[in-house]
Amino acid sequence: MNESLFTLHQFEGYIATIYLVEYQDKVLLLDGGARRDALRIKDFFTQVLRRPISDLKLSLVSHMHPDHAGGAPLLRRRFSIPIAAHYEIDRWYRGGSGATQHILDTVLGQYSAWRQFGKFEWAWSPRRLQPDFRLYDRDKLPFFPDWLAYAAPGHTLYDMVFYQPQEKLLYVGDLIIKVGEKIVLPFPMLFPELMAESLKRMAGLAVAKLLFAHGGVLEIKDAPAFFNGLMKLVGQSQRRSFRRIEPLCSLAADVRLYKKSRTNLD
Repeated sequence: MNESLFTLHQFEGYIATIYLVEYQDKVLLLDGGARRDALRIKDFFTQVLRRPISDLKLSLVSHMHPDHAGGAPLLRRRFSIPIAAHYEIDRWYRGGSGATQHILDTVLGQYSAWRQFGKFEWAWSPRRLQPDFRLYDRDKLPFFPDWLAYAAPGHTLYDMVFYQPQEKLLYVGDLIIKVGEKIVLPFPMLFPELMAESLKRMAGLAVAKLLFAHGGVLEIKDAPAFFNGLMKLVGQSQRRSFRRIEPLCSLAADVRLYKKSRTNLD
């Protein structure tokens, strides 16, 4: 797909769609994918782009789940590709409960991939990302100042989305999921009040095209109506199967602290 400033490439990774933004002199990776997606990215450079992997100047990570944060550390270790992510992303899996959450998230991701796609790969990733560039809300991206990072908590506390205003592109990570023709909010939605605020903020952006980590590309004509329409999904009852496993997704220290703070406010 050709854009005026760059060429956007996409292909399917282990669980998520991989997006590479190709400029004449550099390439940007929109989210790191799972561990073995790093090898798929290397093959894409060699076989499709016909350019060296060293032209990949930055790997973004939208949040810490292994299907998004697994590939970037391997790309950095093997090819010295720097990583940019939320400035507090390494808080997510901290401590003993975080270590347990990391194991469960990895297993749940692999199980989901097997159920949905009939695929199983080793998806273990470090539970600390140690980004080379720590991003704050509305920061311009290193090496790619035409892109902006926005904090978008809800799925986790440290999710980010990435916005290209000239082309009105928004990479939403797991803020929103596209399942077939249906647009849904992610599971787990650990911070519903923050999810509502994130959707409200996105409604204020001029967006014509959404890039989903799960679901491909979608063109939209009325971004405020689109995002405001999703607000009604926040807090809706989840499927019974999701409710059963939600406790397995709520062990991270920040989830417990947030719930405690909400209880105190009430």
